Amino acid sequence: MTDEPYRILRVIARLNIGGPSIQAVTLSDLLSKGRFRTRLVCGQVSAHEGDMSYLASTRKVESYVIPTLGREISAFDDLRSFRELRKMVSTFKPHIIHTHTAKAGTLGRLAGMSINAQRVLRRKIRLVHTFHGHVFHSYFSPLKTAAFMQIERFLARSTDRIIVISATQKKDICDKYRIARPRQVRVVPLGFDLSGFERLGPPPSQGIFCVGIIGRLAPVKNHRMLFETVRILKDQGEEQAFKFFLVGDGELRESLTQEAKRLGIDKSVVFTGWQKEMPEVYRKLDAVVLTSLNEGTPVSL
Repeated sequence: MTDEPYRILRVIARLNIGGPSIQAVTLSDLLSKGRFRTRLVCGQVSAHEGDMSYLASTRKVESYVIPTLGREISAFDDLRSFRELRKMVSTFKPHIIHTHTAKAGTLGRLAGMSINAQRVLRRKIRLVHTFHGHVFHSYFSPLKTAAFMQIERFLARSTDRIIVISATQKKDICDKYRIARPRQVRVVPLGFDLSGFERLGPPPSQGIFCVGIIGRLAPVKNHRMLFETVRILKDQGEEQAFKFFLVGDGELRESLTQEAKRLGIDKSVVFTGWQKEMPEVYRKLDAVVLTSLNEGTPVSL
């Protein structure tokens, strides 16, 4: 038996605001003590995305940035990222590669698989992937979705453990979309740091009912459903009793701003951008709504 710590190479496409980044940073922090050493690798945040790298700084987690690793598909950048990940595997010599999010899950596992293929008589690197959600509906065209499903099935054959964050998601991965075998999959519900939220109570009476929707301004979040609700309230003459706050930012910021004007609801809708002090945001809201077409675990609720 050896006292050598277990080395974990954790790979995520980018530390943008959201549940995956919180979990990747928190795990990197907590699994960097005692028997474990963790190295966190990430790409760069895209324009209009909120940057959550401050959480890594707060927790004193050093993140190794691969500039070409990001959300968008690019043959040239993805090949460079793959090569950089292989180099990092060779130097860090992890016992486990744990990937988060689809792009990092693909490149990180491919890097591990390619090195494992060369280790005929040596210890293999264990490959772990977490599905924080999935992109098998409501994200892409049917053809693109089918391609992503085939890629995930191929990767699953060489993945030692797949982690999902709910029993419903396990049914999706194992039964509905047939990505992986049930014996490969474990359900590990998300853990949350609720510091600052434990004393939340009803907001002070403001005479206006404040409603918030929290998340990226992206098609899958389906903000237009909320806008239709606001329009109905306006048609019924009730809009002055409500105020709607869109907390977050993203590629749809400009089009949603124009949509609110077109529907005549722009005076009832406030775009706040990204916020760091979330307990204060919730403290001022009477209700939080969720309109997403696809969610893993709706962290905002």
